[in-house]
Amino acid sequence: MIYTLKDLEKIDLKLKPWYKIFLYWDLWAGKTTIIKYILKNILWDNINITSPTYIHYKKYDNNIYHFDLYRLENYDDFINIGWEEIVDNGQNICFIEWPQIIEEIFKPNIKIILNKVLDNENERDIEIIYC
Repeated sequence: MIYTLKDLEKIDLKLKPWYKIFLYWDLWAGKTTIIKYILKNILWDNINITSPTYIHYKKYDNNIYHFDLYRLENYDDFINIGWEEIVDNGQNICFIEWPQIIEEIFKPNIKIILNKVLDNENERDIEIIYC
């Protein structure tokens, strides 16, 4: 399904405890903005969502994790930090930005792909793919 940033209130992912949601595109594309919407407006109204770029991940209530793997070099970095156990835990919902280094091991339940809109640099098409 394709959405724009204006349609964020229509996105309902129907999350399950074991879901892994992979987010794709480039720096400053709006991945964290989408996660903010999903968690704030669908799950909780008063949760503070910020990008975990420099700390690599954040844990929110009810076993929800938000990872940013941009600064990791390879899968071994992921394992050495101990995140494999978090992502592999069937009780956790994991939003993962920059998932390319774990794609061969972990498969997403949902992929969210942001694409530039040709005639508007500030807009994005949001493609949601259930796997």
